[in-house]
Amino acid sequence: MFKAILKQSSTKLFILVVGVALVIGGVAALFLANFAVKTHENSETSPRTVFWRHIHGLGFDPTNRNILYIATHGDFYWSVDDAPPSKIDEQRADYMAFNAPYSQGLPLYASGHPATGGNTGLIKSTDGGKTWQQVATTLDPPFDFHAMGVTKSDPNLIIGFDSEGRGLFKTVDAGKTWQTLQFPDYITALAISPTDSNVMFVGTGKGIYQTNDGAQTWTQIEQYKGLLVFVLTFDENGVLYASTDQFGLSKSADLGQTWEKINSPNLTITSITVDAQNNIIYVAGYSSDGFQEVHKSPDGGNNWNLIGTNKEL
Repeated sequence: MFKAILKQSSTKLFILVVGVALVIGGVAALFLANFAVKTHENSETSPRTVFWRHIHGLGFDPTNRNILYIATHGDFYWSVDDAPPSKIDEQRADYMAFNAPYSQGLPLYASGHPATGGNTGLIKSTDGGKTWQQVATTLDPPFDFHAMGVTKSDPNLIIGFDSEGRGLFKTVDAGKTWQTLQFPDYITALAISPTDSNVMFVGTGKGIYQTNDGAQTWTQIEQYKGLLVFVLTFDENGVLYASTDQFGLSKSADLGQTWEKINSPNLTITSITVDAQNNIIYVAGYSSDGFQEVHKSPDGGNNWNLIGTNKEL
């Protein structure tokens, strides 16, 4: 366990992160057109080198936990049995938010930008990420979730925060109808408890906030007050994982009351997924020299192995 040292995160850093996220959405189509030509060319490198741009989400298949899904800016990948990642989507897109289901028979969900530009709204895949169908748009232009959560206790419940700040949205019927929720600040990360859909944590540029009543009221987590939060996620057993600018990777088994720091690779971690049954942690983010990478720990964070990187090895 560690005691957090309260520090104020840099306002400039937060504004930069939000600004970059919005700019990425606006230039997605232009980038994808150019990036399609460059993928895998000029490559006499390690098979672990994959020429992705940004990694936006991770998840594993509940029917085959050896399949890791990797949602990126431009393509959707998987890694099977820790093999080098390979592209599996048939239509290019920018998968800004991504959630894999807790149980078999349920779709993958994502949101972001199509190759033609604009926003996808909420999209889903029922074939492991090969093809995607639009579920809902709701707003005009369609919402663009960069932070989104699903829950094990209710697979039809999805909550997402629009990257343009137009609202925190909730559906209880898998995207047919939506309602707006109260939120404490601009949301950079979001996680819903797998056992109680009224319990949710959100990350912001000012720390972590918790609600126990379905977003009617919010309470700030004191240990993380003032910190920039990159990602939040629950494992299937209800352990909450977080990555912040000051503390790096940590976890809480008591809904944010106490936190344990986890050894991590040399990354600013922006995506996490955890296979609690097998004590496996997957993380993605950018290294100190700016490369986008995915790493796996087979032992809960003690050791880490590289799955993929855009650095030529």
